[in-house]
Amino acid sequence: MERALLERLQRRLSPGAADARGRIQALCSARSLIANPDSTESTRRSVVDALVASVRHHQDDPAFVHHALKLLGDAAVLCRPFAHSVVAAVRPFLDGGHSLTADAVASLASVVEADNGGGGEGFSLVASALDGDRILSLASSPIVAVRSQVLDLLVRSVERGRFWDSFGHHTTIQVFLGLAMDLYPLVRKRACDGIIALLREAAGGVDRLIVECCYDRAVVLLKDEEKLVRLTAVKLISECGELFAASQGETEHSEQMDVVFVQLCLMARDMCMEVRFEAFVALGKVRLVHETVLLQSLSKKILGIKSGKAIVECSTKGTKISLLSAAGAFVHGIEDEFYEVREAACRSLGMLTIFSVKFAYEATNLLMDMLNDDTEVVRLQTLQTLSHMANYDRLTMQDKHMQMCCLCHQLMVKIEDSCKILQYISGLHSIQTLEFSSHYVICEILQFLGLLADISASIRCLARKLLQLVKLPDFISFRDTIDCLISNLEAFPEEEEDIFFVLFSVGKRHKNFSAKLAKEFAKEIDLSCGELILDSHEVAAKLVLFISSSFSSGQRTTDIPMALYSYAVPFSGRIARALSGAVDQDSLLAYLCSHSKKIHKICTSSMPIHIAISDITRKGNVLDFSEILTCSEQTQEKCVFLNEETMQSIKLNLETVRKTWPLMKSHCTQVVQNMLRACKEELETIAWNADDGDASSFLDFAALYIQVIQLVTEILDKSLPKKSCIIGMTALDIILERLDMSLRRLRYGFSGLQRDEECHILELMLLSYVFRLLEIGVSRKPILARLTSTISRLEFLCEGPSNLSVFAKEVKHACTEGTATLFSNTYVFHKLLELFYPEQITFTGRFKQKKAEVLVIGNDSENPLTFVLGLPVGIFFRITLYEILNSDRLWLLLAVGESIQYVFLDLSQFEGCDAVRSCTLNVPFHGTPKAASFLLRASVGIECPSEDVTNHSKGQGWPVDDYAIICKENDVHFISVNNR
Repeated sequence: MERALLERLQRRLSPGAADARGRIQALCSARSLIANPDSTESTRRSVVDALVASVRHHQDDPAFVHHALKLLGDAAVLCRPFAHSVVAAVRPFLDGGHSLTADAVASLASVVEADNGGGGEGFSLVASALDGDRILSLASSPIVAVRSQVLDLLVRSVERGRFWDSFGHHTTIQVFLGLAMDLYPLVRKRACDGIIALLREAAGGVDRLIVECCYDRAVVLLKDEEKLVRLTAVKLISECGELFAASQGETEHSEQMDVVFVQLCLMARDMCMEVRFEAFVALGKVRLVHETVLLQSLSKKILGIKSGKAIVECSTKGTKISLLSAAGAFVHGIEDEFYEVREAACRSLGMLTIFSVKFAYEATNLLMDMLNDDTEVVRLQTLQTLSHMANYDRLTMQDKHMQMCCLCHQLMVKIEDSCKILQYISGLHSIQTLEFSSHYVICEILQFLGLLADISASIRCLARKLLQLVKLPDFISFRDTIDCLISNLEAFPEEEEDIFFVLFSVGKRHKNFSAKLAKEFAKEIDLSCGELILDSHEVAAKLVLFISSSFSSGQRTTDIPMALYSYAVPFSGRIARALSGAVDQDSLLAYLCSHSKKIHKICTSSMPIHIAISDITRKGNVLDFSEILTCSEQTQEKCVFLNEETMQSIKLNLETVRKTWPLMKSHCTQVVQNMLRACKEELETIAWNADDGDASSFLDFAALYIQVIQLVTEILDKSLPKKSCIIGMTALDIILERLDMSLRRLRYGFSGLQRDEECHILELMLLSYVFRLLEIGVSRKPILARLTSTISRLEFLCEGPSNLSVFAKEVKHACTEGTATLFSNTYVFHKLLELFYPEQITFTGRFKQKKAEVLVIGNDSENPLTFVLGLPVGIFFRITLYEILNSDRLWLLLAVGESIQYVFLDLSQFEGCDAVRSCTLNVPFHGTPKAASFLLRASVGIECPSEDVTNHSKGQGWPVDDYAIICKENDVHFISVNNR
């Protein structure tokens, strides 16, 4: 068949063939033979030779030559050895002033594209066909397609660092500067892209005069009618500004940088949101700006110019610009209607504060207001900006600000270690006590405490961290703060450990207030005849607070009624988990027992509590814990060190995994597989020394993540250009099923994933669904529904479709076309693969693994359970659940062969809390087969709720959505009573 097609193609493309329609049809056959992964190298070579000869003899047929040149360019991409023939074939068309010249340049661009990652041979071939004079001639062509194609070719060359060797430095700049004033906006934009790429690749090696010429051109383009051109011009201004600053060295101030700053401030008021966003991003990169100009950007009111000139010259052309044009730029930024602009303005504010103490002093006013922004992203960025300012010692609180906010009256904040978040009232290194009404103080503190009820878990966490640092001014504000934390615990019980830790810190910092509140609480207990309901968030929280007040940095003192310590004993395990690393449960329990005479009498024979108590020595009203905690604290420090060391080792492995993505794009799948295999082996080595806890969960997550990447690599290997892009019913089905199951475990089997981490997993799921659509015979409708629901979830996490990655946007576009056949298109598929490039994220590892343990009571291979053929049989299971939330839906899966019986697990039957629950169940199995014996596989699955609520149905006796297995399969052995 291949030979027959080749012979017919050669006949139709022969120089003597006069059938124009036949030649066009022959191009279709030529494309099939070239793209077919089973075609031999000699066949492809024969096809390319026939195309080259036909193009040479049929130059009078522009329609045919147009398609033939395009096909030759595609052939160069698919088969790099054909680059010589392609360049030779298109060379005669480079001198013409017609549209075919654009096709010829596009073919050369394909040769350059094919050489990406190669040894530079493709660049050398293209450079041999395009000298400096020819490039200038093409760039001056009256045909826009020609100018656009040659510009695109130059930009690609510059981006790959080849312009020094190929086309010449000055020729490239000359073309870029000339086409930056082209009639067509897309040409102007692309020319600016080329200038930016050239300046970056030169890495400061460009002459200052050239930089000034580029800057002048960018200033002109700032007034362009097209927003895309203005957007690129802002980026070019920023790039030139960085080069100007680098050439100035570390001087105090540069007049040129003042001009750059003001130009960007003007663009911060542009009508286009994207331009304003980019302008604020660029403002954060500007250095060596005069302090007066910086201060002017914070105020709409015109400030006096005490030094310098109010009007300076703009670059070499002598254009005048007023520095007062920067007035209120950042005020407009934080008031912008789009949260993207507000976030960028906030980030840039923080970056600029390191250059001026006074600027940072005034910027605090704006940042205070941004803490009340409606958008979570902006609030988070504000907190990060304030933390950044604190790190550089640029966060101070002026008296004027304190009078405005009435947040004063002995409000002391100490910056400690890593807790430099939400420090808009930190950095108060020397605050004087001001006499203001306590009412205002309380109102302002309560306004801040509103952040504890924020819809965002990240905001709540950062707000609670601040409370570990703040010293509250009086008892009323202290009590209100505790009430707010208790309400926080009732609203978000899954954050108990974090809230307990904050309560413990607040109690240590405010001992007198805690003691006073404890005495009031003890009176309430006395009025209720000593009865206290322990199953209450309020009681648990207050007991944590009370016992913490007796702890100090070196010793533990107590003014708390002893009865409260007795009530706190049942909470010792939960408190110890919240204080992980500070004190272990045995020491804490011994401490609580030592304060309660009743408990002390009961525990005289307990181990190791008895030993711990015997080591406690009383010195008046002070408990000396130095001896008892020496061994415990050393052990805790060692465990924390080993835990952190393990976490760091896991992160290094994941960093290695991240570096495999470029290799996948280069089709080095064998190298990638070897790297992933090595990472997996190293994780197995780490697992031998890992303890339970965060490190153990992170270890399981990392192993599962590496398995996902291995499966993706296998699938990509089967869908390379040399192989078929339509995947049949082969072993690939098994790989896809394993990939889907692993991704479901990653997303639903771990709680506490950060937004970036969940977005990364969701994009991997999108890629998995795209692979599914390539299968032959697969039902496309449900897969498209999953694609749509996953994209909706991504948009929610990213706060809008504009923040989606390029890959997710392209998948969404393909879904909105209304047909899944678009995914089967070879070009679309390879385009999606090319666009898929995960963002560089760092896994925190601070999440918890949802898992289960299933134990079959009284059964093993030597002691099988008996059953009667065709009748149900009861099986006793001991099921233990870890980190399962009340909202989770769990199923017990009982599988015999391909048949599965689902049993819903009612969490109300389990004893314990979210951390550990357990229950013993007698589960009837109804599917006993007609056999002498059989093996049943038992496991627990967690239901994966879908965002597509239209697919949900109830009352059907099995999971309404997909599920992920969260435990190891357990074998249950059965034997018939007749064979016993």
